[in-house]
Amino acid sequence: MKILVINGHPDEQSFSAAIFDEVVNNLDRSKHEIETLELNKMSFDPVLRLGYREHMPDDPEIEKSQAIIQWADHFIFIYPIWWSTMPSLLKGWIDRVFTPRIAYSSNQQGNFFLNYLRGRQFKPLLKGKTADIITTSMAPTFWYRLFSGFISVPDSYGISSLKNAVLNHCGIKTKKIMVLGNLGRESNTLKKRQLFLNKVRQHALTL
Repeated sequence: MKILVINGHPDEQSFSAAIFDEVVNNLDRSKHEIETLELNKMSFDPVLRLGYREHMPDDPEIEKSQAIIQWADHFIFIYPIWWSTMPSLLKGWIDRVFTPRIAYSSNQQGNFFLNYLRGRQFKPLLKGKTADIITTSMAPTFWYRLFSGFISVPDSYGISSLKNAVLNHCGIKTKKIMVLGNLGRESNTLKKRQLFLNKVRQHALTL
């Protein structure tokens, strides 16, 4: 399997970086081809300055990322949840990389609602690919399991916005969600963080 691991935390010394290392170091390279993107080490403009009105100037980092997301069979997204969503660095990368004709196409003809009901409004161009989402948050873990799992409210609480509004829209099925909550609180001890890293390691080994 071709696996792409993405660290979306802007701080190179974050706990997300430790999660990223745990994943990358424990994937079986005899079974998989591995590519990594550490967004905090990349140099690209994360602002889609012209929207979809006009194509922005060519950017080697964006072109490389677009080639890799088309190459990959499975994505592993690692990031913290801030203000109930992903960091602006990761959001900006998605804005620049998951563009029309790369990740999806949109029907500009006819009635949007009728097209949507008939399955003719959007065409996912990354169909058949899968993803895992590994996040940290200061809110309790159960909160995200509730709103991104059983209830799965679109565009809310950090995970659903990626899972439902981005990945599903492009045809990517989310297989596993892992959350370490209460980060930064007294209850989130070094032991708890190590236990979470152990779970991450075991998941990586099972892929």
